[in-house]
Amino acid sequence: MFANKIAEYFGEGKFRINALTLRFADRKEEASYHHSELQKALPIMRLALFGAIIIYAAFAILDAYIIPEALAAAWFIRFAIVVPIFFLAAIATYSPVLGKHAHPIGAFCMFVSGCGVIAMIGLSDPVGGAGYFAGLVPVLIYCCCIPPVRFLFALVVTVLLVSLYELTVLVFNPAPLELVLENSFFLVCAALMNIFASYIQELARRRDYINMRLLDEERQKSNTLADTAQSANHAKSEFLAIMSHELRTPLNAIIGFSEILEKEMFGPLGTERYKEYSRDIKSSGKHLLSIINDILDLSKAEAGKLSLQEAPLSLVDVVNSSLRILRDKAAENGIRIAFDIPAEDQVVLADARLMSQVFLNLLSNAVKFTPKGGSVTISFARTSEGGMDVQIRDTGIGIDPRNIEKVFAPFVQIESSLARSYEGTGLGLPLSKNVMTLHGGGIILESELGIGTTAHVLFPAERYMIKANEENPLRQANG
Repeated sequence: MFANKIAEYFGEGKFRINALTLRFADRKEEASYHHSELQKALPIMRLALFGAIIIYAAFAILDAYIIPEALAAAWFIRFAIVVPIFFLAAIATYSPVLGKHAHPIGAFCMFVSGCGVIAMIGLSDPVGGAGYFAGLVPVLIYCCCIPPVRFLFALVVTVLLVSLYELTVLVFNPAPLELVLENSFFLVCAALMNIFASYIQELARRRDYINMRLLDEERQKSNTLADTAQSANHAKSEFLAIMSHELRTPLNAIIGFSEILEKEMFGPLGTERYKEYSRDIKSSGKHLLSIINDILDLSKAEAGKLSLQEAPLSLVDVVNSSLRILRDKAAENGIRIAFDIPAEDQVVLADARLMSQVFLNLLSNAVKFTPKGGSVTISFARTSEGGMDVQIRDTGIGIDPRNIEKVFAPFVQIESSLARSYEGTGLGLPLSKNVMTLHGGGIILESELGIGTTAHVLFPAERYMIKANEENPLRQANG
């Protein structure tokens, strides 16, 4: 299990990382990582190199106390060789050509600085110089952990510096063996810890790269799916619009011919049942035509092509005209309708035809989903922002609050034991919400299963007028 987790951490497929070299198995991915990492590493590398100049120069103070016998040579190494190399390396990273090799340049500076310390050890007193191994420790720490030098470069340079130190204190400037062993123990431990730190840092950077690449791929997939869905939705809207136009022509003919038959304009039909059939044809045709009109309006609204024919409109009149259509059906079902007519007429700047659709849809839903003996109440209230809230409250079957957002999706009907027996296309609420959004308002549903539903039809303050002859602020703003 643990082995699987470790293997998973090193990636898979084109993102698989070699555990020893920390390179991607896929060459293209390795090249992509190198390019990406270089862009992030360059500013840090430059800062680290300029910082190293200051730190390396500051250690010259210790030279005077620890290796005074080789002070001149030590300062020459520091200020005439190492510091200029650091400075030139930092400047080189700004070159478009040399900047691409920032990692090996950083490793080279690490090697040069360590060699400078080892040269001071070789030129100083064997006992005092051997203790100067401590100068190698900050070099290794700084170069392995501060600039983002590649792990392989850090490993090679660290091994070379430790080997050169051992060669110096054992062969070129021999120190007491006990002292060499003691110093070497601490130096090797520090070197191993720095190598491990460099390994972990690069592995973490590569894991971050993998996560970003996977995130980018998922984002691209999401964008592709969104574009596909948008194209499909657009195609659907176009298809519905075309079909709606095509269907309206024969339907108008069917409704017209049914009216001719119903009125017996060219002579009696004979049997009374034929007249009933003609009325049924007319009623069904008008119902189908209203559905087609809803589809056409919804398609236009989704495509942003539904335009408003604005004029001052009495909300009381709109509600009354909708109730006249629904009162008979409500009476047949034993549903009481109460309209709390306000003392003053409530006028808004709106599209009369679309507003009639909105209130007819909402009121017909209220009647349709209210059982026998229930009630539907319509009232008006001002909003805190100065707009108008027309409330349509019923004592119907209600909606689960978790499903309220779903009912505003086109062609959606909530599946439940209470709702399955009710007919409908699922277009009324989506169309009504689109229409109200186009007017700058909205529709909010408050509902509870088995208790009822309240629909809030909200008009913004800029569309609201108390009386029809009152100036409209929206019209004033529009000039």
